[in-house]
Amino acid sequence: MNSLSLIQWPPDPDAAFGNESRRPTVEQRMKLNDAARDLIGKGADATLVTINPDGSPQVSVVWAALRSTPDGDELVTAHLAEHKKVRNVRNDPRVAVTILSLDAPGKGMRPYLSVTGTARIVEGGAPELLKELNPVLGDPNMKFPPDNAPPGFLTRIRIDKVGGIGPWTS
Repeated sequence: MNSLSLIQWPPDPDAAFGNESRRPTVEQRMKLNDAARDLIGKGADATLVTINPDGSPQVSVVWAALRSTPDGDELVTAHLAEHKKVRNVRNDPRVAVTILSLDAPGKGMRPYLSVTGTARIVEGGAPELLKELNPVLGDPNMKFPPDNAPPGFLTRIRIDKVGGIGPWTS
């Protein structure tokens, strides 16, 4: 047996690299720590990355909410129409989300939460979530969404890995 046989190739996809936490197994349910929960608060502007059919990334800014389930925490976003991000998740559920902290400017790189996850699309529920998030992330003096808004779609993201710069990486 030579020493090269001890190297695992391809690398373990569940291994933690740099400032990321390990991917949870069936026994481990991913629950964000208090610092990450505080960052998201009652809602957060987030960057959602989905995968186009050709393998290229598709990037959208979305409003994200945190929901706790018996299986762990999920990030949830709402969409009034079947946008490209919704179609992409139906085709490939792998997503990435980044939430930038508005705290600590001028202390080097601004803290941010990075989440890699597995998403699923749920029909309906978009107006209710958008109505909840609008006073926090939108204009509290404007009615949004309108009364005649379609049921839309929710993207529910199971959190597989957490990274970034900040206390959520410890």
